[in-house]
Amino acid sequence: MTHTRPSGTNWSGNHRYRAAETLLPADLDELADAIRSADALRVQATRHTFNDVGDTDGALISLEQLPVRIEVSGDRVRVEGLVTFAQLAPVLEAEGRALHNLGSLPHISVAGATATGTHGSGSANGNLSSAVTAVETMDATGTVHRIDPTHPWFPAAALGLGALGVVTAVELRTVPTYTVTAQAYTGVAWEDLTADPRRLFASAHSVSVFTTWGDPAHDLVWIKATDADAEPGYVRDIGGVEVGADLHLGRIRTVGNTTERGTPGPWHTRLPHFRAEALPSDGDEIQSEYFVPLDAAAEALAAVRAVASTIDPVLLVSELRTVAADDLWLSPASGRDVLAIHFTWRNDNAGVAAVLPAVEDALAPFAARPHWGKAFTMPGETVRATLAHVDDFVAVARAADARGVFRNAFLGRTLGL
Repeated sequence: MTHTRPSGTNWSGNHRYRAAETLLPADLDELADAIRSADALRVQATRHTFNDVGDTDGALISLEQLPVRIEVSGDRVRVEGLVTFAQLAPVLEAEGRALHNLGSLPHISVAGATATGTHGSGSANGNLSSAVTAVETMDATGTVHRIDPTHPWFPAAALGLGALGVVTAVELRTVPTYTVTAQAYTGVAWEDLTADPRRLFASAHSVSVFTTWGDPAHDLVWIKATDADAEPGYVRDIGGVEVGADLHLGRIRTVGNTTERGTPGPWHTRLPHFRAEALPSDGDEIQSEYFVPLDAAAEALAAVRAVASTIDPVLLVSELRTVAADDLWLSPASGRDVLAIHFTWRNDNAGVAAVLPAVEDALAPFAARPHWGKAFTMPGETVRATLAHVDDFVAVARAADARGVFRNAFLGRTLGL
């Protein structure tokens, strides 16, 4: 018998799931039975989304009771079940392997993060989905399919928003393990931060800029360098001064929860902003993020800064990062290197909804794409117009799920599914 638990809310509490209960299958047979009996179904993973991408009027299901398996073989790792990056990283490290990048929070699941295009930072680094080499999905009949780059559906499945079925396993490409040293700098004037975005964000393996748009004295550049990176001379040349023990990310309450700076350490202990064993970020928040062509970074940043007074009442902090281009059909970096403009907002649904149109209007000239798992108000036709292969994705999703079990209001609103 499949157990259940209350569906509750997402991580920050800004979204309450419509289904009262979440199904908890104990194995793939129970999962298949649940899918076959459902008219509509979506997966609830680690709940680190801020919209209804993972919600449904039908059944919610979680893989949290399924066995967790991590299998490292050569330069590949296969993860099965609700595995988080915090669980995966030490296993890879013990085998002398690593991932090319990590997101800000190691608490998120591998399947959920790759399905929504979540990313870290670095001009040469693709998002987390770009490391996917195979996806195993269970379709509406309870049948498991393995989709790898030889399969015509791969560009849709590697970042699929759960539209093709329940992802039961993900295979990722790994690299040899490496060491990272992180350091944060303040004191850089806004004009210098935006004078040469390509040079700034390419100055180390991972570079993040934190800003509140109107108070440059508190802007911060967080650099995470490998042994292969040059010394961070460029940031120092434009006025950067190392931050001491206290680290403030805008108005976020970072109290002993950020990763270590100033000393070298394994990749997985330095690339995330927040420690795996601590509450990440502020916790009581809403997030939004938009991706614009890196070539238009300076102009896009100027456009957002022009509406800074409008968004300031609900803003905790913004983070600026870069992501390398990929060829996945729904990727925010599909076909172009991008600047990611992230907003961490106060946990005020009405207040955030009121200011998002100002941000989206400011970024409209740059064909901005939203993060699939974060709050946005862009109409579906606007989102679809930025993606060259959106019709290809819709065709694959319809073929993979002829019964429409895995479709929901979000997919209908944004993709026309």
